[in-house]
Order: sequence, then structure tokens, then C-alpha cells
Amino acid sequence: MRGCICPHPPLLIPEIGGASLAKVEATVRGMRALGNDLGEFETAVVISPHTPGYADAHTIKVAPRLSGDFSGFGCPQVSFSFENDPALVDLLLALAGGDRTVDLVPTEDELLDHGVLVPISFLHPRRLVSLSIVNAYSKHRALGQLVRRCAEELGRDVVFVASGDLSHRLIPGAPAGYDPCGAMFDEAVVRAAETGDLASLAELDRSLVAGAGECGLRSFIALGGFLGDDAVVDPHVYSYEGPFGVGYLVARFGRPEAQAEG
Repeated sequence: MRGCICPHPPLLIPEIGGASLAKVEATVRGMRALGNDLGEFETAVVISPHTPGYADAHTIKVAPRLSGDFSGFGCPQVSFSFENDPALVDLLLALAGGDRTVDLVPTEDELLDHGVLVPISFLHPRRLVSLSIVNAYSKHRALGQLVRRCAEELGRDVVFVASGDLSHRLIPGAPAGYDPCGAMFDEAVVRAAETGDLASLAELDRSLVAGAGECGLRSFIALGGFLGDDAVVDPHVYSYEGPFGVGYLVARFGRPEAQAEG
């Protein structure tokens, strides 16, 4: 199984970023390299902290087609549309309801938020499944495990996309202010990504996490659940930077090409 960590600042979209793209050149290169390495694949399952949901239940979009644009960032002409994967969605809902380890609620909402659109603009899936986060960090590993179980049962070529930025408090003037926990948190996450030790992310000190002002940790924990032992198969960090005080990490786990899997 394959998965990736992707940042989601809208400025990665050229029409939005403009001259600021030069300041996130490493991230842009990393995302392009990630897209090239993964190639075309069947289904992207994307979990985004910006997807509307509930405090105690994950949502999954069931509309046959999912679409979105960047009108909220002044660029309505930049839009994306994907077919959903109804067989995978139906199985996820059935198994979640059967064993009660994951609270998963269907929603007819077909709109994709920027936390999905930014990463997916660099990737090449034929279909897309959209999931939301919940408040409790601990619940996300079970969600990732459920996605893997369903993908294996269907024989799906699924890439699990963990959308999220790291600390928002890296430097004075950062969007959420400055906190020294920001750099320490980011160092811990990058180190876990480099080694594939995603399971350790669930054990990070909660005061460190709170001080960092992050938005992606829940997504990363879900990715660890999905990958399981595959997290240590060829982990690769493409880039990490935080020029605006927000940490952007691009990383891949699992063999780049699906056909290379045994």
C-alpha cells in the first residue's frame, strides 16, 4: 500500500501564488516529484482537516462526482472534478457500521475544500474519496486501518493522501504567532517521516502538539493506520520548509509504482 503527506497552502496554485511561488520552490518541486513517482492510479483517499465534518464522527462524501474550485481565493477559474469510488465508499460505510470501531457518516456534499484540491492538483487519480477528521487524535488510526481493509478486499490501487500542514508558529509573525514548540514539533514529524515511524506520531506530547498550532497531525496518524508495516517501505521525504512560519512537508511511503508491489 502507498500513501503520502501533502501540504495544502493555496499559494502552491500558480494563479494564486504568483511571485510567492519562488519562496516555496522546494515544496512545488517536491509535489511535482511526488506526482511523477506515483503516476496514474485508481483511487485517492484524501483526509483533510478542512473538510466539513463532526467533532466525534468522520464524514465521507457519497455524491457520484466531487468538485471544487478556488473561488474563495480569487481564482474561480481553477477548478477540479473527480468521479467518486462508490464501491469503496459503500464498503467503508458497511464495515464501519458493522464493527463500530469507526464512526463514519455519509454526506451528500459534493464540494471539495482546498485541503483536498491543493494536493490533488499535483496527483493523477482516476477517482477520489473524501474523508474528514474528528477531534480525538486516537480515532484516526482505526480509520486508516479500515480504509486499508476495504482497499484490500476490493483489490483497489489506493493511495492514501494525508493532507495537512505542520506547525503554524515557526517564526515571529507566523499566522498563529510564534511558539518554540513549533520547530520541535516539525522536527519530530519530519524525523518520523524519514524513518517511516508514523506510529510514533500518536505518542507525541500533547503540550508540544498544542504549542505547535498544527493542522495535519490527525491526517498523518490516519495515514499510519492505513500503511501499517508498509510505512517503513521506502519512506522518502521530498521537501520540508516553512518560509511563512507554517511547516510544509512532502513525503511518500510505500513503493512508488503499484506494479512494483509484491
